Amino acid sequence: GIPARLKEAKHVVVLLGAGASTSCGIPDFRSPGSGLYSNLQKYKIPRPEAMFDIDFFRTNPAPFYDLVKEELWPGKYKP
Repeated sequence: GIPARLKEAKHVVVLLGAGASTSCGIPDFRSPGSGLYSNLQKYKIPRPEAMFDIDFFRTNPAPFYDLVKEELWPGKYKP
């Protein structure tokens, strides 16, 4: 079965849809009011998508690091 094949595998790739983490309480990105993009005002970024824009990160990485530390750091959410 699949578990046995996974145990023996040298490499595993998992492809998931956008809502895979919401069952753990991790907010999605776009839901009005509760989505991640709706709750980034405190980081004072020009637009929500800037949080994950590499060009913005290169000029101002602090908002991204703050978000990761405050909201996304492993251990905050449980499967």
